[in-house]
Amino acid sequence: MEVSNRPLVSVVMPAFNERPDMIADAINSILQQTYDNIELHIFDDSTKDETRTAIDNFASDPRVNIHRSPERVGFIKSLNRGLEASSGKYIARMDGDDFSHPDRFEKEVAFLEENPDVMVVGGQMNIMDENGQITSSRSYPTGGLKFFFFSCARNPLAHPTIMMRRDVVDEGYRYDETLKMSEDLDFWLRLMNDGYKLANLPDTLINYRVMGNFLEKRSSDVQREVMAQVRHKNFDKRHLVHSILSDFSGWLFTHVSRDTIDKAYNRENKR
Repeated sequence: MEVSNRPLVSVVMPAFNERPDMIADAINSILQQTYDNIELHIFDDSTKDETRTAIDNFASDPRVNIHRSPERVGFIKSLNRGLEASSGKYIARMDGDDFSHPDRFEKEVAFLEENPDVMVVGGQMNIMDENGQITSSRSYPTGGLKFFFFSCARNPLAHPTIMMRRDVVDEGYRYDETLKMSEDLDFWLRLMNDGYKLANLPDTLINYRVMGNFLEKRSSDVQREVMAQVRHKNFDKRHLVHSILSDFSGWLFTHVSRDTIDKAYNRENKR
């Protein structure tokens, strides 16, 4: 299929002081996709000259759009600016230190074209360390009851893997900028409450980089409190069973020890 006949995919990548080699690898993994009708929007909040230079090295590529502001914008606002700047039929997420597999967009576009009832699709991911070595993997349910129950207790989509329809933006959905974190979980719960279908591919789409302090942040009091807040604020009587289970899991998450959460996290990241 010729480029002109393929739906445009807009890629939104917030960046903030990533190591130059990491951001270069992340950008290259997008530009070298087997799916070639893309535009890449990089929202660069970096204060380090080496990161800014690494990004600027791609400025000559007509597919790359670099956005910078005089003051720091922040991650969630950058995401919303990315949604608004995107002109594609589909919008994909990408982080500045991850690596997308070459056929990621090919698979996601094919799925969305074949499944018009699905609003957002994600997929599976490998976990890699700071040196790019694969250490484990993480699995997400593809759909059905398993997806339903999984979403009651866990984030049902791996945010860096997702591709959504432009319709999401056109219908007014944005990330909640009042949140400190868990903005993706909030987004998915709102879509689900409004009757939209989400799904995951069975395929591994990215290598997700876990830095040294990732687990500490994941089980922090703030992280747990915000996640519980997000689940509680999305309580919806139209979906009573899901809302009760989701609200309870949010409460439970704030009442278990960090050690318990850390052990659960280590179990879910299988080799």
